[in-house]
Amino acid sequence: MMKENPYAKMTLHELKVQAKTVKTKIFIFSGIIMVSVFAAIFLSIRQGFYAISISFIPIALLPIFFGRLNDLKNLKKEIKTKGN
Repeated sequence: MMKENPYAKMTLHELKVQAKTVKTKIFIFSGIIMVSVFAAIFLSIRQGFYAISISFIPIALLPIFFGRLNDLKNLKKEIKTKGN
């Protein structure tokens, strides 16, 4: 069963606004992941193996990040089909 494309019903202007919003979310989310990675590395060095458990937080956030990248790809594809 094919999943319906939610972007097909949007106008070109709405798609561009949505793409800008998703880009901003990706930028902020990548910053959060990088801070989490650096915090995990820092705590692992300072506190030893016990702090390794905090390194699972950035790993757990990666599927959300890649989901947003996929959304952006689909938005760009829909913008391309509707025209510049």
